[in-house]
Amino acid sequence: MKKSIIYLAILAGALFAASCSDDDDALVEVTPDVTCDDGIMNGDETGIDCGGSFCEPCGEGMTVLGRRADLFVTNNDNGNISRYSVTGDSLVTLMTTTTAAEGIYYDATTDVVYQASRSALQLEAFADVSALMDGDAVAASYTGGADLESPRGLAVSGSSFVVADNGANKFFVYENTGSGFTLTSTVEVPFPVWGITFKGDDLYAVVDTTGDLAVYYDFLSNATSGVLNPSKRVTIDGIVRTHGITYDGTDDVMVLTDIGDATDANTDGGFHVISDFSSKFDALSDGELLPVGMQVRVAGSSTLMGNPIDVAYDSETDAVYVSEIGNGKVLGFTSIGSGGDLSPSFNKDLAMASSIQFSSDETDGKTGDSSEARATRLYATSTADGNVSVYDGSGVLTKTVATGSDATEGIYYDAFNDAIVQASRSGLALEAYGSFNAVTNLASISADFSGSAELASPREIAVFGNKVVVSSNSENKFYVYEYNGSSFSLLNTFDAGFDTWGITFMGNTLLAVVDATSDLAVYDNFLTDFSADGDITPTKRITVEGIVRTHGIDYSEADDVLVMTDIGDAADVNTDGGFQITQNFSTVLAGIEDGGLLSWLDQSRVAGSSTEMGNPIDVAYDHKTKTVFIAEIGNGKVLAFSDALNANGNVAPAVSNDLTSAASIYLYNN
Repeated sequence: MKKSIIYLAILAGALFAASCSDDDDALVEVTPDVTCDDGIMNGDETGIDCGGSFCEPCGEGMTVLGRRADLFVTNNDNGNISRYSVTGDSLVTLMTTTTAAEGIYYDATTDVVYQASRSALQLEAFADVSALMDGDAVAASYTGGADLESPRGLAVSGSSFVVADNGANKFFVYENTGSGFTLTSTVEVPFPVWGITFKGDDLYAVVDTTGDLAVYYDFLSNATSGVLNPSKRVTIDGIVRTHGITYDGTDDVMVLTDIGDATDANTDGGFHVISDFSSKFDALSDGELLPVGMQVRVAGSSTLMGNPIDVAYDSETDAVYVSEIGNGKVLGFTSIGSGGDLSPSFNKDLAMASSIQFSSDETDGKTGDSSEARATRLYATSTADGNVSVYDGSGVLTKTVATGSDATEGIYYDAFNDAIVQASRSGLALEAYGSFNAVTNLASISADFSGSAELASPREIAVFGNKVVVSSNSENKFYVYEYNGSSFSLLNTFDAGFDTWGITFMGNTLLAVVDATSDLAVYDNFLTDFSADGDITPTKRITVEGIVRTHGIDYSEADDVLVMTDIGDAADVNTDGGFQITQNFSTVLAGIEDGGLLSWLDQSRVAGSSTEMGNPIDVAYDHKTKTVFIAEIGNGKVLAFSDALNANGNVAPAVSNDLTSAASIYLYNN
């Protein structure tokens, strides 16, 4: 039906009603303003010239300009709520009693908008939002308790409301009863928090002051009061410091903002768009890096972004909207393509713009699915035959594969390319074996490609993004390669100045054991600050109390746990080995100066005749089950110790597998 026909029918009805009345004023009272053909969203329309009481409903076949597309934005200047109609180019400002707010959510089914008040330190609900006019003063229909300290992000799943509070680094979890909020749990988070978003039942949280992203699988099922470590934590390559986050399940797109240097609030901001997010994120093991090549970055002077504090996404138009607190803007970007220095297509002034949410009939509630791709696999090498042995998360052997190497030490599984990368001690080169999951038990495979035979005595490898570091201990060097899935290119050769062995990454920091001692060398910003071949000096070198001679090392980003092995006396390869665990390692390490001591008081130790450890050459830690796996070369074993964070002393392994000359192990744990 044409809008003009609707108008004539309404007008005729109005005239008929007026003719039945002796009161001439009745005609004025019932005749509406006709707004269905003026190209402006006014009256009670829900879109431009459609919807509401008098216009044709907005629906299929209508111009995209007619859809409801609203941005709800909070601010830290006056606490008012701004509702922008993107399609109608209109603004409704709701005057609240809050003076600063951050965290916002609009529920179109109940017509209620929620915000986290930074002045009143509580959740607030404002009803009948669509009926409110610009400049209306509104009072909260109901609130939560004044439990908060410094609320930032707000994420909603059903009737559960989660507030990220960076004053306390906590998640406050509320149940919305429809007339109030009940605090159900207060989750202590072991990192600085800011933006949060749900993807199915999983809660994703940015790690403030870093470029990291953490996930809590099945969050609400596990959200009890107390400390809760993330299920996985990874680094988003290219981000300096992240704040805002949003996920859309229709397009499977995650968007994160980058505020850059916190001291520059006006010029260095940006955002990253990660398409096909589920497959990319699920492939990453804990502690790994999502390469910037798998993302789209928008940043530059034309973007007007300096401190983009929050972000929203419209899957219908592939538009990204940003609340830019530094420059006091609400910005929108369309036709993003390959990114770069784009000018905003939507640009509105809003002092101290903080949190933002996009709402439309097509996109509301599209939080997508929880992750189901959760795997734990242990890969082990041997210096006896070069085979790769694969174990499940319980430590049960699932397959053994013969490779082209006769002796191997140093191993890594690349999920993006389904490839094993290992350092061959017989071939003295890095090797890659693709399509590894499809390889059957007892099969023999050849390397798809190898690096140059330039290694002298490879021991361990550590991988971060597309960089592979090999420690070669007969010459005490670190070889740094670039790996693109089809080749290895040597970038740098560094002289460590000490006997090298085990290495692992903690973000972009390389942790290296100092063989023949109990020392640990720490190289901050290893892949960015060291670029010239030759001698390099660690940021600091510390002594680990209780260790005689260390070899193996592993760090867990999710649990912030460091595990190091102690082979004891090198002449005793069967009885005097052990491992030591340091919890809250990043905090402990920050408190130790160069040349200092990692004290017994900050560690736990497992050692003794029952452990079956004599020469534990390598180690891996499973943060999901709190299990420590050991490659025991002296006794030819792969061992597993359960409940490792509470283990001390002469503890027998929960699992003991025979593996002659067990060398390196790598735990893939996504």
